[in-house]
Amino acid sequence: MSKFDLDDTIAAVATPAGEGGIAVIRVSGPGAFDSVQPFFKCPENKNLSERSANTVVWGKFLDPEGSPVDQVLVSIFRAPQSYTGQDVLEISCHGGLAVTKKILGILLTKGVRHAEPGEFTRRAFLAGKLDLTQAEAVLDLIHARSGRSLEIAIRQLSGSLSRLLKELKDELMRLLAHMEASLDFPEEDLDVDVKKGMQDQFTRVQEKIRSLLAGFERNQLIREGVLVAIAGKPNVGKSSLFNALLERDRALVSDLPHTTRDQLEEALEIRGFYLRLRDTAGLVSAPGHPLEKMGMDRTCETLQESHIVLFVVDGSAPLDASDRHVFEMIPPEKKMIVIVNKSDLPSADGTREIEAFLGDKPRIRLSARTREGFKELEAVIAELLEQEASEQGEQITKLRHKKALESALGALERAEKSFRDKMSLEFVTPDVRAGLEAMKELTGEVYSEDLLGVIFSEFCVGK
Repeated sequence: MSKFDLDDTIAAVATPAGEGGIAVIRVSGPGAFDSVQPFFKCPENKNLSERSANTVVWGKFLDPEGSPVDQVLVSIFRAPQSYTGQDVLEISCHGGLAVTKKILGILLTKGVRHAEPGEFTRRAFLAGKLDLTQAEAVLDLIHARSGRSLEIAIRQLSGSLSRLLKELKDELMRLLAHMEASLDFPEEDLDVDVKKGMQDQFTRVQEKIRSLLAGFERNQLIREGVLVAIAGKPNVGKSSLFNALLERDRALVSDLPHTTRDQLEEALEIRGFYLRLRDTAGLVSAPGHPLEKMGMDRTCETLQESHIVLFVVDGSAPLDASDRHVFEMIPPEKKMIVIVNKSDLPSADGTREIEAFLGDKPRIRLSARTREGFKELEAVIAELLEQEASEQGEQITKLRHKKALESALGALERAEKSFRDKMSLEFVTPDVRAGLEAMKELTGEVYSEDLLGVIFSEFCVGK
């Protein structure tokens, strides 16, 4: 019997482990009602199987000896109008390890199998409730770390990406059908209009695929987090800025230089964007201690990895060669915001001196101590990220999506070249068909058990 036999009735706790107000135990399969009913008693003594779909019943969950375990609510979802497409019961009990473990354990003694990670969503996919990109969006929704990544996941779960991919597949199927019809009736030469129509179809599909691929790196930043590095010479207030942005004392702060010798990273959300804020060791031209050298090496690596650099200078002291050294170590292609810190102290440099030193880089005067200028800083960071996310349209979020689209695009480019070279359509259609198959793999119309195993293994148990 297959590990994922759809005739099995499965159950799992669908809420996070630990203490809470409620916990939910989900049961799905043809034996869902028969598995739960022996242990459930409601005031009306009416069987769950006699209840209407989409209703909630209050009662007591009993152990095999008939002793109460907990007061519960049972939500009823009938096939095929349920998440998995099967009969589903969701038992809402009081949250806690002991009670959820006991209820689940009782169900497992009745022949119910413990669900594997992602098995409920896997059943939803196999039942045609959602395609593979929508199933992956469920995982993205659970793991969303910011408002922007949540928006992408919700849009993908709603089927917007699926609809675009279906349009692309339909275009390819029409193109393939025209070519195969021409091969079946060779006496009917393709006229100019038909050839132009085929060429237009090649162009449209490839443009849409390239547009999806172009947004992949941008979407990865939104989902995985934008790395924002805080850099500067020692003792300019980098760690104070780090703590102030987090609104808690995460990094050690001291008047002594070189307090920070290792990197600290924390998550932060600014205006819907998920940031990975990283504090770094101060950069000097000639480190005096091996630990300083190690810290600086890590800082340089971070500058290479970062997407935005907050270059911090001390506004209460003149800019000097050390500041210029740090400025020159920041890769020129990086987005940079100059932070003129310590605005609560008298300024040592005027605007002209700063402009001569730093050029037209965006700069903000602020105080990590008083938080003056922080709203402006958040606005500038959000503006830079808006530029990254400004492109409209559907978005792919997974490396699997990218590889499948690249495979489809490569096949279509080969097919178009053969078509332009006026080769027989017998040499064109195999590549068009290969592109179509790649698109079907993307949505899950064509899949392997190994692929499903990889995708759903990333899910939590109970989803």
